[in-house]
Amino acid sequence: MLAWIQDAYGNVLLIQQATGRQLWSLPGGKVRSMEALKRALCREIKEEIGLTVVSAKVVDLFDRPQKSGLAVLFQTKLRKGRLKLGETEIKSAAFVDKLPRNATPSVRYFWQRHFPSTGTRGNTLDL
Repeated sequence: MLAWIQDAYGNVLLIQQATGRQLWSLPGGKVRSMEALKRALCREIKEEIGLTVVSAKVVDLFDRPQKSGLAVLFQTKLRKGRLKLGETEIKSAAFVDKLPRNATPSVRYFWQRHFPSTGTRGNTLDL
């Protein structure tokens, strides 16, 4: 499950993975066995960016049969505070108005659906 978090200007919060290809993603992660979706979202947000979820509602789905997965997108509101990045998982975080070239497939999918006119709110951004 993933969190769609926007600032007051409509920019979307993306996080850069610290390992592997270091792709940009939406905050979120995997659901543990017997864990409720919203509980998993709250846990992942706390682990990745150190903030508390105030509200979350499902706004989209991304069926990924080739990965045997389903990405659930939550429109998420957070308690105000400073980002505190997870030391081992997250390299950096930014509120962006352009889709980074090195974004995960899930981010690309949801970005195109939420900014359908161009797939981006502007040009792609090299981060």
